[in-house]
Amino acid sequence: MLLIVGVGACAPTVRPAGAPVATAMLSADAFIATDGTQLPLQSWGNLENPDAVILALHGMGDYANAFMELGEQLGPTGIAVYAFDQRGFGRSPTRPFWAGVASMVNDASDVLGLLRARYRDRPIYLLGNSMGGAVAMITAASRGHLMDGLVLVAPAVWNRDMMPWYQTAPLAIISHSLPWLPLSGKGLDIWPSDNIEMLRRLSRDPHMMSSVRVDMIAGIADLMDLARLRAGDISVPTLLVSGAKDQVIPPEAVAALDRVFVAAHMTDYHRCLYPAGYHMLLRDLNGPLVIEDIGRWIRRANRAGDGGYAFSCGGS
Repeated sequence: MLLIVGVGACAPTVRPAGAPVATAMLSADAFIATDGTQLPLQSWGNLENPDAVILALHGMGDYANAFMELGEQLGPTGIAVYAFDQRGFGRSPTRPFWAGVASMVNDASDVLGLLRARYRDRPIYLLGNSMGGAVAMITAASRGHLMDGLVLVAPAVWNRDMMPWYQTAPLAIISHSLPWLPLSGKGLDIWPSDNIEMLRRLSRDPHMMSSVRVDMIAGIADLMDLARLRAGDISVPTLLVSGAKDQVIPPEAVAALDRVFVAAHMTDYHRCLYPAGYHMLLRDLNGPLVIEDIGRWIRRANRAGDGGYAFSCGGS
């Protein structure tokens, strides 16, 4: 009885977008959403006349600067990169609260629409990393007309059906009884990357989140469930990249997503699996190779037009 009372008294906190009060806009350093919320924006490359444009969505605990390496490497090749701090993360005003799947997908869709209006004759790609990959999948499944292609980098697709019960049961209870409880990865002996210097730098970055509320973890679990459910509805050209040494999202979860895409007979789908890759593929020691593959996939897609081109991973 006490547990039931506690659950009813402490529901998970969600801070979704508010009612629309204005038109969404992009400034030089912010995405101003329709509810007036300003989400910090970063960009790289030739923003005036790029050959292609990427909107990149970051992972849990991260923020827009997650794509610095991607932007600095692809920018000089003619591919502009945009990224914003998603609600609840980085420098966003609602940090550290979960915004809900609908708000995150709507934000991504609005920025895609703004980029489409700005670059009317240029291809627009949506790239999602980890948690951002799950957001990107749902966006592509429901609003594929806003993009010319989808890039998934170690997407968070470890849905509850694949998790052992001893992980899902406590999460369901704690997220309702103690939603404010902060959780971190300390003591789990999980290495997200082999780039130790980069990890040390991130540990000193105040915009990174070293711990998150447990109700945010529950929200991300909901997000992964929905992303996996909608995977079969994706029809846009898609590139899936992942690492065999990923200790955050089990490789078997990504392999299951790969099977869904293959079974769907997508006309333009490619997968790159990097034997030495960890979860933070774009910032691993092998990151430049992964980024080069992403750039080649986008450039070849643009030249081929119909997506019926040959593509191989690993810089070949």
